[in-house]
Amino acid sequence: MRFRPTLSAAILGSSLLCASFLAIAADDSHPPAPANPEYQQWSKFKVGTYVTLERKVFEHGENNVGVVAAMAHPPGAEYMRINTKLVDLNKDQAVLEESRTDLGDGSETQMPADKVTLFANGEITDAKESLWQKPTEATPTVTETQGDEEVTVLGNKLKTHWVETTIKTGNEVSTSKDWLSDDVPGGLVREETKKTWKGKILVESVTKVIDYKLGT
Repeated sequence: MRFRPTLSAAILGSSLLCASFLAIAADDSHPPAPANPEYQQWSKFKVGTYVTLERKVFEHGENNVGVVAAMAHPPGAEYMRINTKLVDLNKDQAVLEESRTDLGDGSETQMPADKVTLFANGEITDAKESLWQKPTEATPTVTETQGDEEVTVLGNKLKTHWVETTIKTGNEVSTSKDWLSDDVPGGLVREETKKTWKGKILVESVTKVIDYKLGT
């Protein structure tokens, strides 16, 4: 689920903020801040709730043009587990503890845990990563389709709503399909992504829920 803003969203937000300053100068009334859907999703669960995702990333190095061999990733898939736990919750914010484990050949590397604060009023909670993304020179073409599908999660049938997004920028096409459910902490049940260049796959990934538990 892509709730945290991209650079374009941040720029748009800045423009709207400037406009709001002009409005405030003429009117002392303040409109309510927009709700944060990521906070809203987690706020339905109790502290202690967690979800664990497994992500598999496969890079097609043979299709990467201009990649220096010494810098390219070795062939094969990369696996990781991502655990997100709700550690604090109130009417203003939710605090998540996120940790990642990289899975190698018979080994596991635990990365340091990080905390993310989701503000109820829609403030940017993960701006540092998002704002480093540089805008592309070409104007992208974005298409989106949606639907409903029943999927099996941990042996149980679960009704999900899926959203498939395709972004075409020049010769590059990125697609992402997310299966979402309010019954799963964080909302994401499964995600499949793929990036191609002139029809050749550069990288693809699959992310899915492998465990979750509700707090009591």
